[in-house]
Amino acid sequence: MRKALLALLLAALPGPALAWGGTGHIYIGEVAARNFSAEIPAFLKTPEAVKQIGLMAMEPDLSRNAGEPHDSDSDPGHFVDVSDDGSILDGPKLSALPGSRRDYDTALRAAGADEYKAGFLPYNIMDGWQQLVKDFALLRMDIAGEKFAHDKATRARFADARAVRQILTLRDLGVWAHYVGDASQPMHASVHYNGWGEGPNPQGFVVTQGLHAKFEADFVNAHVAEADMSAALRPYRSCDCTIQARTQAYLAATQAQLVPVYTLEKAGAFDAATPEAKSFTVARIAESAAMLRDLVTDAWRAAGEATLGYKVKESVADIEAGKADPSLVN
Repeated sequence: MRKALLALLLAALPGPALAWGGTGHIYIGEVAARNFSAEIPAFLKTPEAVKQIGLMAMEPDLSRNAGEPHDSDSDPGHFVDVSDDGSILDGPKLSALPGSRRDYDTALRAAGADEYKAGFLPYNIMDGWQQLVKDFALLRMDIAGEKFAHDKATRARFADARAVRQILTLRDLGVWAHYVGDASQPMHASVHYNGWGEGPNPQGFVVTQGLHAKFEADFVNAHVAEADMSAALRPYRSCDCTIQARTQAYLAATQAQLVPVYTLEKAGAFDAATPEAKSFTVARIAESAAMLRDLVTDAWRAAGEATLGYKVKESVADIEAGKADPSLVN
């Protein structure tokens, strides 16, 4: 039944090349969720949740071709066109992104481009992580509110809020997983996104279109299994940095793997399905699963240090310790 459902969903995907295709995104979501750390709430680690996270990781692709303005405002969020010099279309450097999408777009327009042409994948990753931190912080407040409630009605109110927050957290995490997955595909972090295209090409890489889907969908579907990814998963890696710094480093490491993709293609490795081609592809997808797992861990820990409320503010730490009344937070 699961294979039939997957086949149906893959058939519904839009025509243009999409990072890792449906199969890869399902693998990324499921492998990451199966390896969430012990501190992550249990409701995100059940077999049903693992399956749902994998399926929801396809959602940003499934929602394409919805019409305007949806497509124009959403599709550029899957990529970022990094030039060979590390700039984004001669605008800001990937290593020094502006703090907001507004400032990013302003910097690109000064260079003759804009965020819709260049793509804004880094900001989808950062924004999605911050939303998950907020989800976790609110969830932790609801759990504490239910635990320390002094009456039945208050306990029931926090229990209802917790149940809704669990649904929202699962959905936000699952959909956001798609963009974390996109960011491990080298052609989603380069101007050379589907054939080398125009400009200097000293190594004589393929210039015609087709490599994008050939690598991320056709090859993955035929030669990569979820067990391969699980076996290649690295241990948790702490960054001790901001989400912006971590996102920039992640995308820079991905962009550095662009030439190896084209080198393998030139050697016919994807056509022949060589061990080198398989191990390279597995490593790329496994890295996105590891990064998703790591970022979820980081979000949970950041939520424990968060402050909630607007007029009346309380720290999550004090709420969880029973030192602050979450009923007063507003």
